[in-house]
Amino acid sequence: MRTGLSTGGCALALLACVQPAAAKDYFLASGRWDNVVLVIDLQRALDPANDGTPNAVVNRLRVTPDIDAKGTGKADTVASGQPIIVAIAPDGKRAYISNHSGKTSPEAAAAFQHGHAGSVTVLDLSRATDPAANNTLAAVETWIDSEGFGATGFAIAPDGRYAALAHAEAAGNEDGGRHINIIDLRSNKVIHKVEQAYGDPGFSCPPKVVPHAAPHADFGCFPDTNGVAISPLGGGTIFTANGGTNDISVISLRKAVAGDAGAELARIPVQTGGFGISTSPDGRLIAHASRENARDGKEGNTVSIIDVEKALSDPARAEVARVLVGTDDPAVATRPFVAAFTPDGQRIISTHFRSNNIDIIDVGKALAGGAATLKRIALQTPDGQPSRPRGIAITADGRHAAITGAPKGQSNSSVVWIVDLQSYEVKGRVTEIGNESYMIGAFQAN
Repeated sequence: MRTGLSTGGCALALLACVQPAAAKDYFLASGRWDNVVLVIDLQRALDPANDGTPNAVVNRLRVTPDIDAKGTGKADTVASGQPIIVAIAPDGKRAYISNHSGKTSPEAAAAFQHGHAGSVTVLDLSRATDPAANNTLAAVETWIDSEGFGATGFAIAPDGRYAALAHAEAAGNEDGGRHINIIDLRSNKVIHKVEQAYGDPGFSCPPKVVPHAAPHADFGCFPDTNGVAISPLGGGTIFTANGGTNDISVISLRKAVAGDAGAELARIPVQTGGFGISTSPDGRLIAHASRENARDGKEGNTVSIIDVEKALSDPARAEVARVLVGTDDPAVATRPFVAAFTPDGQRIISTHFRSNNIDIIDVGKALAGGAATLKRIALQTPDGQPSRPRGIAITADGRHAAITGAPKGQSNSSVVWIVDLQSYEVKGRVTEIGNESYMIGAFQAN
């Protein structure tokens, strides 16, 4: 007898078909000085009743271990990792958190936030949304010794086999970073270090004394790399946002993995030293946010678009567009923090720390040399403080972006804004996102 029901998914018409739960969208935000990363439920964040509250925060995941900071022989102090970078693995199973100060004591990091040995926390994302992981190390799979100081950018190759890790500093100083470390993600160990070339600041390198803190006129020798991105083109090509030399390094991933001394292929000058850098979905373009000059503290106001094929064949012509962002006045500094492509590659979102806004950029119009800003969106905090936007994460469907921000302050003082990329409206604000939240990633889980 026909029941009128297909039995392809059910054995008996009398039993309900059990369908697997649809994957939900989450964001993973760095909490920096609170030494946690925070899991945010997108649907909760979009609920108007939750605007301006922490109600969308699912978990606060610890990412640094307890250490013996008091010399008592007991590990009784949470290490100050300063988690600042969030990188989601291509298969969506793990997140890698770059900790700027690794396992440093809270007192040492507070006294001077730079020049500490870094680390990378590996998180199991299947555990990240489990309530049992809240305020614990339960989601931590392992830690990676970054083998450098002031760990910053972390980018994963498209095949998930290797990662590139930047260090912006040297021991005890904000200046002095000159290596991109290559990590084998099967062993979770650094296998090679790419030594970057010195810059050309107009004096001999290295300087007699490495500058302790920026701004300082003797910056300019060391690249002091912040953000890192990887394109699959050219057999894998690493691009770095060099905060100390106001340029971008072009590095062959294949040569870097092999330990070839010639892995750094070229340098591409940009307006000023960058922090956030990203790759287009097809790997053909790089977006670089020009943040500030470490020598004089002058802040930038542009996003550079780099053609990857030209970077490999004719680097002098690789910057194919430079877009004024956050303002219509070229004399106004906006301090761009991050530039990120949407999943379709047609738009770039940029955050502007100084002008407290974000821009939506039309990539095609930018490459054609025309006016490219589709929309400029001011961000407002619930308490009236400046928004100071930094990191960007975009859902896989391209519908929503999450933006981190708010000034450095007390614990739980940061904010995440949820922006609808169809209407260009802020649809939710999530509070209590750590202190001075930096980067953020998007992932899905059931």
